[in-house]
Amino acid sequence: DIDCVNVQETALEAHLPNKLGFRSQNDGFMHACGHDGHMAIGLGVAQWIADNQAQLNGKIKLVFQPAEEGVRGAAAIAASGIIDDADYFAASHLSFCADSGTIIANPKKFLCTTKIDIRYQGKPAHAGAAPHLGRNALLAAAHAVTQLHGISRHGDGMTRINVGVLKAGEGRNVIPTTAEVQLEVRGENAEINQYMVDQVLQIAKGIAVSFDLDYETEIMGEAVDLDNDAELVELISELAQKQTGVAEVAPTYSFNGSEDATILGRRVQQHGGKAIYFIVGADRTAGHHQAEFDFDEQQLLTGVNLYTALLQRLNA
Repeated sequence: DIDCVNVQETALEAHLPNKLGFRSQNDGFMHACGHDGHMAIGLGVAQWIADNQAQLNGKIKLVFQPAEEGVRGAAAIAASGIIDDADYFAASHLSFCADSGTIIANPKKFLCTTKIDIRYQGKPAHAGAAPHLGRNALLAAAHAVTQLHGISRHGDGMTRINVGVLKAGEGRNVIPTTAEVQLEVRGENAEINQYMVDQVLQIAKGIAVSFDLDYETEIMGEAVDLDNDAELVELISELAQKQTGVAEVAPTYSFNGSEDATILGRRVQQHGGKAIYFIVGADRTAGHHQAEFDFDEQQLLTGVNLYTALLQRLNA
């Protein structure tokens, strides 16, 4: 992946990208998740493959996964069939929940997730002279937000919901006619996630009826859960222990988040292959998706070396 996030990068002089001149050139957007590092690792692996192709067997595919943020990219890549013939699939994230010198070989509890937009369409009216003639989409959306966050948690596993964006209205003296709510739900498995989706859609409909509005919902992205294959977990653990600078190989970790590379991993598994998603630890100056985020770039080499070692072993 390579996409950035909607974060304004810090202007602090101590921030290394400011010191060295590689900060974001676009206001309101920055590489605050390490995806630029993922692309750097991918290019390093590609260079190694080109330099060592005479010693390699079989077919190697490097998959570019666009639009990871919002989990919008992997489903289209999977549907293309490009990885249906893969015997093995490996993906990873840089930093996240691990520091430099640590590899997490088997993250668990990837949450299924669905990203949903709700759009309400009301009717304008003069806010002073005839407010009763309008249909207030902003007020409906505000009610929807409070009800969405009140969805009962599921007793059989983790659930999450977050409304990240609420946009509404046209002017202070006009009854608001449009409103959009952008949200996400997550669940520990597909059934629990679907429970959350069903609750969201029910609330969206109920609000539209009670405020006499037209409405529509749209699924904007999805990801699934993933169980790593034991063969690859053992192999990554073994190879990581041999890497210079790796001090600890953590056997497992509760991820408790979502990642649409899981769609690719599951696709490979469904076609008889094996898959793994692991973490390459890297110290960071701030948490992911924060304005001061930066990571230990020495771990880019750790990532390249681990992938190339995996390729050598699988091509033996």
